[in-house]
Amino acid sequence: MDLVGHDVLNNNQAVLGYLELMLANPDLDRATREYALKAITNVRISTALVENIKRALGTRGLDPGTLRPINLLKALLQAERDLKQFFPARKISVTVAPKVDEAYAVGDAVAQELLLHAMVNLARLDREEKVVMKVTMKEQQCKGRTCWFVTIEDANAELPASVLDKDIEDVYTQDISTSAKLTGMLFARMIASRLGGEFNVKAIRGPEGKTGAAFTLALRKANKP
Repeated sequence: MDLVGHDVLNNNQAVLGYLELMLANPDLDRATREYALKAITNVRISTALVENIKRALGTRGLDPGTLRPINLLKALLQAERDLKQFFPARKISVTVAPKVDEAYAVGDAVAQELLLHAMVNLARLDREEKVVMKVTMKEQQCKGRTCWFVTIEDANAELPASVLDKDIEDVYTQDISTSAKLTGMLFARMIASRLGGEFNVKAIRGPEGKTGAAFTLALRKANKP
């Protein structure tokens, strides 16, 4: 995985470099520019997939108690900024409401990446050019501990129908047509569990009677460092 991951990440970085050179051309026509921006999204998602695999392997036997607390409010702001880099051709808006004074959770950089990739995978399920996400936070018990439950909603995200009836792991192994959309969710659940929390997916009511999606990430509450 280290060897393959190293080569894939280097190749992806080279592709991104060429795409950015294309976009720097002031004479680039609109259609080509849009294709280049979409290509950037796909390359970055490919990179995220490799990094998710490496992260999942690296968290085997992880002791959450060895990780520093993370400021969830700052992590969400950073995740929003990074999310826009994943989807440069789309308009991204993330709101946190109601706001809490402070919220710290176990997880360090692992939790930071977990929040980002939950957003990335939710955005992948949204086909609109304008992506609007709403984040809510609350304290709740999880696995016998007090946790912060971070719920990210997108009223335009379309969950594969099979996810509404089965567990993510079952769908991933049985329905190959939707596996690509579920990879990020599967890794999120694995890593959240290793941090002592959990990751859940549910359908919500979207606009005009449509069904949207919500991802809920539970992370163990920590004291302010």
